[in-house]
Amino acid sequence: MADITVIGSFVMDMVASVEEFPLAGQTILGKSLSKYPGGKGANQCVAMARLGADAEMIGMLGGDENGRIFRELLKSEGIKTDNIFETHIPTAVAQIQVNNKGENKIVVIPSANFEFGFEHLKQIESVIAKTKLVVLQLELRLDVTYEIIRTCHRLGAPVILNPAPAVRLDEDILRMVDYLTPNETELAVLTQMPTNTQEEVFAAADKLLDIGVKNVIATLGSRGALIATRESKKIISGYKVQAVDTVAAGDSFNGALAKCIAEGKPLEDAVKFANAVGALTVTKRGAIPSLPKLGEVEEFIKNCKNH
Repeated sequence: MADITVIGSFVMDMVASVEEFPLAGQTILGKSLSKYPGGKGANQCVAMARLGADAEMIGMLGGDENGRIFRELLKSEGIKTDNIFETHIPTAVAQIQVNNKGENKIVVIPSANFEFGFEHLKQIESVIAKTKLVVLQLELRLDVTYEIIRTCHRLGAPVILNPAPAVRLDEDILRMVDYLTPNETELAVLTQMPTNTQEEVFAAADKLLDIGVKNVIATLGSRGALIATRESKKIISGYKVQAVDTVAAGDSFNGALAKCIAEGKPLEDAVKFANAVGALTVTKRGAIPSLPKLGEVEEFIKNCKNH
């Protein structure tokens, strides 16, 4: 049984590199097209495994070439795969555009991810009961994710929920979340409040705490991340780097955060470490190919002059 259990998505990313994003109805010429294994669940699980965490991935793959690639990848990363299910539906794919500023636009076709259902959740209850931490996102069916959170709550398994892609969530579900990790856009969607200024971000985080979320860790891009609890609110500053591709930055942050929480580290130390991992991730292209190993992160923190 692994210390950290990730229940989530597999997505094969088809990444087009472009100078600028096309306007509606416009055709442009791209610079390159690359294929990378990704998906928020897989990204986060590989991120924490590369940082030395004991991790298990649970989800649904198609019985296709993309599914085979994922299985080989997880095996090579030392990730437990005993509870990965298979369907005749193809493995999920994403169309991603990345411009010359490193910004991205993403469309995900869920396919096999949406085949993970209540019957599969029943089969993994014993895993949830014994793990230190469960990490979730919103790329499985929302009704299934809700039931996973209820199951974790019933079995006493702490939950990190990365609420992406952004949707509004029921308040009774939010009350069962131990660590909620939205970015500014997701924070705005969750609270229906503006998040353009620091004061607005603080106010939105307060609303989530009032609902019953135990800890809000809001990622703020290059500015770092906000830690908000009932006791205090503090922004942990980020690292200045040259962004090449922001795909998987949030996923690497969540993976690093999960590793530190599972190890019992103070939340502020966990977020400082996660900020460094996220910063390193945006300096490379692709999702999983950009996720750093522990030695790289330690060297980056040691040598960083602008933090």
